[in-house]
Amino acid sequence: MDGLLITAGVVDTGQCDVVADHLSADGIDPATFGPGAGAVDVGDLTTTLDAFDLDGDGIVDSRVVSTDGSDSDGAAIVVVSDFDRDGVADRVTTVESDGDFAGWECHRDEQGVLVWDRTDSGTL
Repeated sequence: MDGLLITAGVVDTGQCDVVADHLSADGIDPATFGPGAGAVDVGDLTTTLDAFDLDGDGIVDSRVVSTDGSDSDGAAIVVVSDFDRDGVADRVTTVESDGDFAGWECHRDEQGVLVWDRTDSGTL
C-alpha cells in the first residue's frame, strides 16, 4: 500500500473502500442509483448461496441480490462485484423488471470523493 487517507468516516487505501455510511447491496434502487450513491457493501461472499466468481480467477468476488426498487413493477436484480476484496463493490450492474439495465464502476475524483460512472446501459 502506497498511502492511507483517513478523513471523517472514511478510510481510503486507494481503492473504492469506505468504512462508514455504505449502502447495502440489497438496498440498491436502480431508479436512484447514480454517481453520488456512495460505497456499496457486497456482504459476506463466503456464506451466501448467491455468490460466484465473475472474473474467473478462482476467488468468489460477486453476488446477485433482488431488490424491491421504486418503479411500478418493483423488482430488480443487482449484481455487485468486489474484485479487490475490500468488502465494498467495485462494480454494480442492475437489471430492472422491464429489461432496462445499467452497469456502473466506481473511482475517486480529484477531491477523493467516491463516484460511480455508468459504463453500460440499455434494454434486454
